[in-house]
Amino acid sequence: MRLSHQYGMFASVANLRSVEPTEVADDLDSLPDYDADAEAEAGLEGASATTTVDLPRSSERLIAELAVDAALPAPVRRALLEGRPNVILVLVPGGAWCARVFEAIAALAPGWNVASIIASARPRPGTSEIARVSASTPTVAVTADIAWLSPVVVAAADVVITVRAPAPDLVAEAVKRWCGARRCVRVTAADIAGLDLPDLAAGLRRGASQRACINRLQRASAARIRPAEPIDAPDLTTLVGYGEAHTWAVQTVHAIRRVAAGAASAQTLESAILHGPPGTGKTTLARAIAAAAGVPYLQTSIAQLFSSSSGNLDGVIKAFDQYCDRLLLARDTLNSGTAIGFIDELDALPDRATLSPRGADWWLPVITSVLMRVEALRREGVVLLAATNHLERIDSALRRPGRFDRSLFIGLPDEAARACIFRQHLGGDLPDADDELLARLSHGATGAQIAGFVRGARARAGERPVTVDDLLAEVAPPDQRDPAALRAIALHEAGHAVVALALGLAVSQVSIVASTGAEGVTTISFADALPSRTALDRRVIALLAGRATDVVLGAGATAGAASDLSEATRTIAASHAALGLAGPLVVRSNTAAIQSLVRDDPDLAARVDGELHRLMEQAEAIVRARRDSIRAVAEALLSRRALTGSEAEAIAAAHKPRIRVRARSSL
Repeated sequence: MRLSHQYGMFASVANLRSVEPTEVADDLDSLPDYDADAEAEAGLEGASATTTVDLPRSSERLIAELAVDAALPAPVRRALLEGRPNVILVLVPGGAWCARVFEAIAALAPGWNVASIIASARPRPGTSEIARVSASTPTVAVTADIAWLSPVVVAAADVVITVRAPAPDLVAEAVKRWCGARRCVRVTAADIAGLDLPDLAAGLRRGASQRACINRLQRASAARIRPAEPIDAPDLTTLVGYGEAHTWAVQTVHAIRRVAAGAASAQTLESAILHGPPGTGKTTLARAIAAAAGVPYLQTSIAQLFSSSSGNLDGVIKAFDQYCDRLLLARDTLNSGTAIGFIDELDALPDRATLSPRGADWWLPVITSVLMRVEALRREGVVLLAATNHLERIDSALRRPGRFDRSLFIGLPDEAARACIFRQHLGGDLPDADDELLARLSHGATGAQIAGFVRGARARAGERPVTVDDLLAEVAPPDQRDPAALRAIALHEAGHAVVALALGLAVSQVSIVASTGAEGVTTISFADALPSRTALDRRVIALLAGRATDVVLGAGATAGAASDLSEATRTIAASHAALGLAGPLVVRSNTAAIQSLVRDDPDLAARVDGELHRLMEQAEAIVRARRDSIRAVAEALLSRRALTGSEAEAIAAAHKPRIRVRARSSL
């Protein structure tokens, strides 16, 4: 039999008029002359010229014929036999199957010119298939990924057939026929795990017994299925402070295990962007998911794509392509069903909507390539995780289903979570330590910072056992600030807390422990998802309450309220120019860019300033009425350095507000 064939993305018409139906007997004497694997033909994959070769019958062809026989329904067989001009789209387990499956199907149409479209790799632009799908004889399109085929072919398909990876029973039948035996020897899924068509075919040797063939397959499988490198990550079940992200992570691990067990398709797995402040454990969560799922894990970052390549346009694109290829190779080598890829600093890939014309010329090809490869990986069933501190900077096309399905916020751990994190890192050390006190004093700390506190305490202890004093010296070292300044800070934070509580807002913690960029901090929850103008005014009054306390109860206004004023300015300006809550309904800016609008618009700045002065007067009035509560909370802060919201509320409630009632003149 001679076959004219052009391998690569697309093949030419195969002349199979001389093909005779193949009959395979069970006894050795009548065994067909299957040659050893056609290695020379494998080298033709990707060639651009039409080559005429003698195609020997091979073990690859035998396995492909059995797989096709199991997949092809009777109506399709009849259509092929009659030479009907149907377009048959065939999905195969991998690129190595494409040519062999086409040959097996074409052999079912003896006497007809069967047009072939073989897409065994990513598509090459500029190739037309219209002539093939318009042929008056059968057309068979074979691919491992439907995205590799032209939309013309996909739309023209009359039927879609899926040829699945061989089950153990099919491999046992192939071994029996190859060896000319009468009965099958049992083959298990473990015997052939991780093996592609060339691997299976290489295990079948001329003159070998069935047992020898199966032993060879077992050795090949063992070579393919190497245990994954252990991932240095904490136990997912012990992680705390992750909220909804932890729930999703546990569900994802269960889903991956179902995929590994064959109970679900890898295409059902979701991908996610993990976002939140630095140091909140986004990378830790990604590694914990991979460790719990037992699948390959590969990490990269946008910066690494530059540093590991030439940094030029083509170098960065190739670096990401290589990363994606390594993910697929790791999945296939370990036969894990999926793999997890983690992309750190995703916001370093700019949003196309924010690019300047000059920047767009360079970045658009990179962004487009990343979008295409991410979507292709998702079709392959790879789970992608990404981390960013700035979700708003991520291109919207990356955040749609089919690329990154979810965006999961990982915030600063609350007090209960901080106590658990301390205990996790302390392990068996300091079993009697007051974890709640440590959590209270570490307000605003991330999980990474808490781990640093514990490391620092152990380093401080040196050869001796670590003590609570070692840990407190790291978490809340002795305060070296001037006593008068410290009292002013305590009054300022107490003012925020008491006024917020008076306005009905939730306070979770008040602290005068110095941290990076802050002398003290009060955490107030603004829970309104759709705030009214009144709700926004309450927020601003609470923000201004610290400065109001400085003015009413302290030595006067200081620069310590600058960040409060900045946030209050943004809130009021948004009411006027972005939210339609202060007169004009025209939206002039989004909330992220509102500060620039205030700077450039004197009229808007004047209106915002007037609102701030009005609300400042209200804040000062509440401070005067609640001055006893504020002073009591400040004294508690000076003594204990940090209070929970409930503790601050209890102290404030013990002091009645002073309400001034104006005397009325009698008539």
